[in-house]
Amino acid sequence: MTDKKLEYDLATKKLVEQVKNLSLPVKFSTKYDMADTVKVFREAFKQTELRKQVLSPKYENERIQQHRFSAGFCGIASYTWNHLFRMPDKSEIWRLKQFSKNSFIPGLTDHVWLENKFDGSILDLSFDQSVDENGVFIEIPYELGKYVNSNFEFQRAYKFANYIGLDLEDTVFINMLFSNHRM
Repeated sequence: MTDKKLEYDLATKKLVEQVKNLSLPVKFSTKYDMADTVKVFREAFKQTELRKQVLSPKYENERIQQHRFSAGFCGIASYTWNHLFRMPDKSEIWRLKQFSKNSFIPGLTDHVWLENKFDGSILDLSFDQSVDENGVFIEIPYELGKYVNSNFEFQRAYKFANYIGLDLEDTVFINMLFSNHRM
């Protein structure tokens, strides 16, 4: 199974490089380093205590045995990223996209990821979560996704953020205030 751990680490490196090479709006600035945040997220996904707090135990044994640490974190990580990395006026850079009840791709029924609203690029912090019966990663059908509003309370994401030392609940509250003010 060492190969699966190595694959996970390589997927993390791939995401870090992707984030380092993002083309972002000139006015964008953040108090968090995005590449470091990817590393922190992906390391947190491996933590047993966090997994117990935020994931359904139904598939945990299989996920852990296969070292698919990102499995189950797609919505949590995407929501957290969406709220942490915004423009100075608190408007979104990355919109949440989701597909549910997918019957086109075997083994992958639900998934959440981010899409850059400026250039349409995909940022999927858990792209490596699903494998087929042969252990081969399943390509995500991003074209099936629909936009999802990010203005909602998400307790599991708050627990995730608290675990890694962030107060996401206040950030979400402020983002929602600004969002409602713009409408």
